[in-house]
Amino acid sequence: MEQIIQFLSKSYPYLLGGIGGAGLTISYGSWSKRTKIMQCHYVDDDIISKLPVLTETGEQHNNIYTKEFRLKNTTGMDISSFRIIFEFDADAKLIKQDNFCKTGKNEIKPKNKKPNESIYLIKNFNRNDVICFNFDIANITNDHYNVTEADCLGFKIVVKDKRKPTIKRKSKVVTKDKIY
Repeated sequence: MEQIIQFLSKSYPYLLGGIGGAGLTISYGSWSKRTKIMQCHYVDDDIISKLPVLTETGEQHNNIYTKEFRLKNTTGMDISSFRIIFEFDADAKLIKQDNFCKTGKNEIKPKNKKPNESIYLIKNFNRNDVICFNFDIANITNDHYNVTEADCLGFKIVVKDKRKPTIKRKSKVVTKDKIY
């Protein structure tokens, strides 16, 4: 019995060192490989017109809203490229879309596959970089919106409502299937 205790007392530091080191390596690996969070803040919105508006092209819009979003890279890593998709009510139509980043105004060109959707390809998005997106949207009925990411690995975009406290309208983040 004494020999076993003596053996354990001599090999104790080596056993715990190996086990402790392996445990630290496993925990650090799982922590560093977890899905990171990128924050998109819903900063501001306003009603431009609640009355029907007739444009120069003869198109009539029931109402016009403006919305502002700020995307900040809070992941702690530099991202080479990904797509961000802004989608609004099914009957809505994007009239105007602007973006502001460190290279200037409207440097990132949107692709619009649908009238209520805007897709941006973001390249070389470094840590703590910020991009602002402004939208003028017509024919909003439910005031729903969805912001999601595509063509990316290791992070997801989370939308946070950072609007200043005012009289809140019933605007709500929904999944893609609720927009249609």
